[in-house]
Formats: sequence, C-alpha cells, structure tokens
Amino acid sequence: MQILLGLLLLLAVTVSARAEDSPPPQVRFPFKLTEEARDAIRSEIRAVINEGYYPGISVLLIHRGKVIMREAHGVVNIETKDPFTVDQLCWLASTGKLFTATLMASLVDDGLITFDDPIAKTFPEFAEIRLADGSKPKQPVRLRHVLSHTSGIPNDGWLKANKNLDKTSPELKDYVFPQTHQDFVDGCLKLGLVAEPGTQMMYGRPIDLSACVAEKITGKTFVELMQERVFKPLNLKNTTIQPTPAELKRLAPLYQSNKAGVFEPDTFGLEVAERQNKRFSTAGGGVYSTLDDIGTLMQLHLSDGVHNGKQLIDGKVLQQLYLTQPGTNGRYALAFQYKANHVYGPSGMLSHPGYSGPVAWIDFQRDLVGVLLMQSNTINRTKHHDRIIDTIIRLIPVEL
Repeated sequence: MQILLGLLLLLAVTVSARAEDSPPPQVRFPFKLTEEARDAIRSEIRAVINEGYYPGISVLLIHRGKVIMREAHGVVNIETKDPFTVDQLCWLASTGKLFTATLMASLVDDGLITFDDPIAKTFPEFAEIRLADGSKPKQPVRLRHVLSHTSGIPNDGWLKANKNLDKTSPELKDYVFPQTHQDFVDGCLKLGLVAEPGTQMMYGRPIDLSACVAEKITGKTFVELMQERVFKPLNLKNTTIQPTPAELKRLAPLYQSNKAGVFEPDTFGLEVAERQNKRFSTAGGGVYSTLDDIGTLMQLHLSDGVHNGKQLIDGKVLQQLYLTQPGTNGRYALAFQYKANHVYGPSGMLSHPGYSGPVAWIDFQRDLVGVLLMQSNTINRTKHHDRIIDTIIRLIPVEL
C-alpha cells in the first residue's frame, strides 16, 4: 500500500507539473551528460560484457525528450565478431509487453474496453470458469487481472510443478500452441483457476487473453491492431510482430549463457517468429524492435501520450497502466513492472525486462527514458540490468 500511495503521489505531481495552466514546481537547471559521466556508463557496460555473459550491449538514454546517449559495445555474433550496432534488430521477449500495454490503453481511450471489464464480457463462456474445488470465484477474471498476471489461471511453472505438464503435453495444446484466439480462451477454460482472481501473481502466458479480447471486440488481428494503433502512429518502421525473411536475417542471434564465456545458441526467438507467422500472436512476448523504436514508445509514456505534438492516447488512461495491482506485492502494474529507488534521490521506475536480455524503463522524476539491448538469456540478467541502471541514475539528478 505504501508503494502504491507513493506511485500515486509521484504521478499526481508529475501530471500537475505538466498541466498547461500550472507553473513548474521548480527551476529546471541546465543539464548535460558530461564525457566523464559517459565514460562511467561505458565502463560499467564494458565491465558487464567482460564478465562473459553478453557478447554486446547497446544503450539509449532520452532525457527531457532529447537523446543524450546512444551507442553500442561489443559484438552481436560471437562467430563472425560483427559489432553490436545501435540499429540492431532484436527480439524483445517480455519487454514487448510494453507495446501490448500501449495498445490496450488505446482501446480504453477509444471507449472500446475498460481495464475492469470481465473477460466474460467479451467471451461469455468465461463466466463458467471455476476454482479447483468447483466453486465460483468471488469476482470475475478481469482484463486488469490478465495484464497483471493475477488472473488465477495457472502459468507454465505451476503446471510443471503441480501437474507435471509442459509445453509438449497434449492437454496443453490450445494453451501453448493456439491457432486462434478462441483456441487460447478454450485452453484457459480447460485449466480453470488455481487462485482467486486478483490475489496471487503467476507470471506467464494468461496475459495473452488481452490479445484475445482485442481481436474479438475489433474484428482485427492482434498484428493489425498493433500496426494501426502503435507502430504506425509512432512511425516505428523497424518494429514488427511477424518478421519477414529479410528482417530475420538482420535479427541479432540469441544466446543462452549461464556460465561465464560459454554461449549456446538459443532459437526461442526464431521459434516465436515462425509460430506468429502462422498462428495466433502472443501479447506477452512477440515484438521485434530496435533501440530507437523502443525509446520512442517509452517517450510516449513519459510525455503523457503526446507524440510529435499530437495527443495519441489520453494521459489519464496511460496512468491507469502504472498503478501497482493487488496480489503483486506492489511490484507489478498493468504489463509494467514497478521498482522504487531511493539510493540516488527518490524515484519510481516503470520498466520491463525480457527473457532475451533487454530492459526498457521510464523514470518520471528524472524525466528519463532508458533502453538496454543485450541478446543473451542469463540468470544474471537482473543483476546486470541493475548495475548499469544504478550507474546511470547516479549521474542524472532527480528533477521533482
């Protein structure tokens, strides 16, 4: 509750500071990222690379709407030694949830849905979903529950641990490999609920129900909706859900690295692309993008829904995405993670990392957007993200 109240206060102050008829709460002193500061960030990035878990890393920082750092280090391919570049196409995995959150907000802004809508409003059969003991849940599964991973529908980890089921199990065919949105809805209904909606976070696949709702209410595919409502309005020319053969040739190789200096090829990103080119697209991790395009998306959020002087999404609707949800211990909102930081001045960062290494974040109190791309899945990912981000926020002051 304390974290939620803190974030609410943060957002209230931020919105107030940006209102046209309100004076700024303080003088904004000139700021420039010095070469010494750049070297400190570069040094940390290179140190992480030298630990042997990532061939290369790129970084983008946008402060007060201006790019203050945009560069890449290391290599993208350990065999060819080609350099990691700032325009490298990468699979975002779960960082793609930030695009899904933006799409769903646009649908809310147009009055097509609300975050409190029960899934049963769109799929009436969902009213019959039950807990393991056959009882009816105290409240329906809502859109906000699937976006915050608190739907009560079991995730892959729970199914493996409690039912010894994995993605190859025939019982999970519609859940793991749906051909259509109706397949996935049916797959979730077969599983039922293992927790009351809104009480327990189980991170995973059920977030794809948001794509099912989006497709059903609009009559368009998730790919079409993302293109029309997110990619095109933001002019994201290097972002896709269904990469072409030419784009796949540009895609950074993905590696698995759980031992320093050991890189095993990881084909998961290619498998997702192949699946999405044939079947229902995932809302949870199906976006392929670049440093600049991700930065543009995050800047839309930092700018209260304004892009190039045009209000694309109502800022008040976007703010609903940022509120931490019950059952998440104050750490997850609607397809955004929330992390408080009080080491270098009070701030709250909204972000999302991905299986394939990336992380993107917004720091409202620093007026800062950050993106890191690093195409390697490693158990050390969070630690390395935090090291680099802590170095960055130490050098950029809080403004509120």
